[in-house]
Amino acid sequence: MPLQGESEPFLKDPTPCTPRRPRWAQFLPQDTSHYSWQSLRNLTFSPFFSHFIVFSLTSLVWTGALLLVLTKALLPLDHRATATAVAGTSRVQYGINITTTARFLSCGRTTAEAKQRGCTYDILSNHWVPGICMDEAAVAEYQADGTWFGFADEARRQRLTIAAMSEHDYYYTNERDHIVHCAILWRKQFRAFFAQRQNLDSIIASEEHTMHCSQFLMDMADQGPDYRNMPIKTFVGHTGCWVRD
Repeated sequence: MPLQGESEPFLKDPTPCTPRRPRWAQFLPQDTSHYSWQSLRNLTFSPFFSHFIVFSLTSLVWTGALLLVLTKALLPLDHRATATAVAGTSRVQYGINITTTARFLSCGRTTAEAKQRGCTYDILSNHWVPGICMDEAAVAEYQADGTWFGFADEARRQRLTIAAMSEHDYYYTNERDHIVHCAILWRKQFRAFFAQRQNLDSIIASEEHTMHCSQFLMDMADQGPDYRNMPIKTFVGHTGCWVRD
């Protein structure tokens, strides 16, 4: 037979005792017998209380939305970041595609790994790319715009060489460069697909990056003149459709 208190061994003293009343309780009414559930219910559902709750919740929602907008507006744009999701779009599930029967060559996750695997730094995609996937013609076309130069500082005073750009985790250019990057990659993507090239880098074969660049170009249209209210003549045409047998 267990001794007294063994069934609850963590209690210091099994002898029941009356708990002490906390100091803050002196400010509460001593007799609460006259309070009832009905009085509490009346307080809860009173017009003043209901309006106060609605006002408080609405204020919290609008404050959170305002903070979100301000935070997004004040943060610098992540230059040429590959988006994992774009608002208003959903990832399409594809069956057989250009990567289905292809081998994937990786440049690793560090500069040292990329060099060891024979990869080349591509300033157009700002990625290390396997040598057989390099498109020098597209790089030259990109450089011709003259906005591609990288800088070590946000003020863009410390200009970097291409070799130095490849060694940094990030560097700064300008938003014009971001636009040119997307435009030239689009041209490169078309030429690669149209010519049915055997080797495609994973940037132009990426749905996420394509969505990112297309959305970025659309968003940039809202940063200048009011294009939404600028009239433009649009001609109706007739096109065909190539059907593969």
